[in-house]
Amino acid sequence: MTQKKQTPEPWRQARLSKDAGFDGQFLFAVRTTGIFCRPSCPAPTALENNVEYFQRVYEALEHGYRPCFRCRPDLGPEDHVAQAGGGQRVQAALENIQAGFLNGHSVDELAVAVNTSPRQLRKLFDQHLGSPPVRIASYHKALFARRMVVYSHRSMTDIAFASGFGSVRQFNSVFRQLFGQSPTEARQILSSTLPMEQKEQNTQLLKYQSPFHFDVLLAFLKSRAIAGVEHVSEDAYWRSFRVPIGRADGQVQWASGYLVVRDCPEQSALGLSIHCDDVRCIMPVTQRVRRMFDLDANLDVIRQRFEQEPLLANGLQQDKSVPRLPVAFDAYEFAIRAILGQQVSVKAANTLAARLVQKAAVATTGDFPETLPHFFPAPETLLATDLSDIGLTSTRQNTIRSVLEALISGSVRFDIGQVFDEFHREFSSIKGIGDWTVNYVAIRGMGMKDCFPAADLGIIKALSAQQPDSGKLTTRQIQRLAEDWRPYRSYAALCLWNQSSATHQENPCTTPDLKPDSAT
Repeated sequence: MTQKKQTPEPWRQARLSKDAGFDGQFLFAVRTTGIFCRPSCPAPTALENNVEYFQRVYEALEHGYRPCFRCRPDLGPEDHVAQAGGGQRVQAALENIQAGFLNGHSVDELAVAVNTSPRQLRKLFDQHLGSPPVRIASYHKALFARRMVVYSHRSMTDIAFASGFGSVRQFNSVFRQLFGQSPTEARQILSSTLPMEQKEQNTQLLKYQSPFHFDVLLAFLKSRAIAGVEHVSEDAYWRSFRVPIGRADGQVQWASGYLVVRDCPEQSALGLSIHCDDVRCIMPVTQRVRRMFDLDANLDVIRQRFEQEPLLANGLQQDKSVPRLPVAFDAYEFAIRAILGQQVSVKAANTLAARLVQKAAVATTGDFPETLPHFFPAPETLLATDLSDIGLTSTRQNTIRSVLEALISGSVRFDIGQVFDEFHREFSSIKGIGDWTVNYVAIRGMGMKDCFPAADLGIIKALSAQQPDSGKLTTRQIQRLAEDWRPYRSYAALCLWNQSSATHQENPCTTPDLKPDSAT
């Protein structure tokens, strides 16, 4: 177990004042009741001597506490918000666990995915979280299942297997052990506030922290949607998908389907509908959607940093909130899309992407919406597809071919939770991939929070305009400025892009070897 740290005085004061502004930053448990709560819990205030403080839901569960039925500390995004205290490997592993990696793989395989040894990974988890990876994965399965029990109307059997449990019996046993009630009892007690329009079998609610500008994100996605694979209607985002769900007899198992995302502002949640051929894909697909719409970032902490920084403050939203980071559903798909967008406009990149999808012709089934006739082609399929007649230059064709070969051979990975320096070294070794492209794929394709494309012309323009006496800033000068914005430099880049282009439609950028368009 990790040694207990001294409780910060602000936590004590926040608990006593029931300050909702601290929700997501810590949890407290009461020894006499065996219950843990959010800081804002309306229950009677407990004596300080009876209180224990934690940063994560996992820690409270590990110490034998159960979640409060009043403030529901286990049902919001907050158990994802608290990070692993600076452990990059741990955070990378957690990203994979939350996407269901250990539902179909071993801890040894998880260690390989985050470039460390199994022994070192277990040591790091004990150091940063006080529990081994398997235990954390077990807690995550239970928490994921609890949210589905309360915020969806799927059957308990579907929820059990979607959450990674081997049987309904195991699901019921773990659920009762951790939460002190059966799944059915939890649904009866906790789901009374579920809105009528969400009482659909395939829909679940994904809670978010307000403010949430769904219209801004939807407009961003609409201008970049790949026709045939994605569709953006007036109030929803639609897409087809194929995702891996494990291995059997040495072969990767895949699940396919389509999803729909709508805003439910009265519930401070997104409504996610998943239609699929295997419920085991629900956990990884849900986690990808959470990343797409940046549901788990603690933007209040970032705002407090940025609103005091003159170079970034003007790039905040009109309500002074931090812009959310729009992450692609599939990092591999986004990397190909980024290469298609090099040196051309957003509209032209969209056209090329649609042609590529049509040429590969990986068709969906007849029960899909007519706006989603295709899946995005897998690397092996795309490598075998002739792209010479879709309008791509030979240079771009060669770059795509090189990226696909590297991906298939394993020399480059687009797995979530990688350490940036390692990804940068691997991806930039491919001819045609420069520093800007690496950073942009890391930010928008993989959701890395602390990347900064210092050579981006939009960023250079925004920073130089605020320091006119210095003239046009050099990349080195910008990199030095960005050091003050760690570990949130990706959000700093969003703020600067907001300043350089109010519409976010055109952000030309350059690197020594490429001149892509930063809006791709």
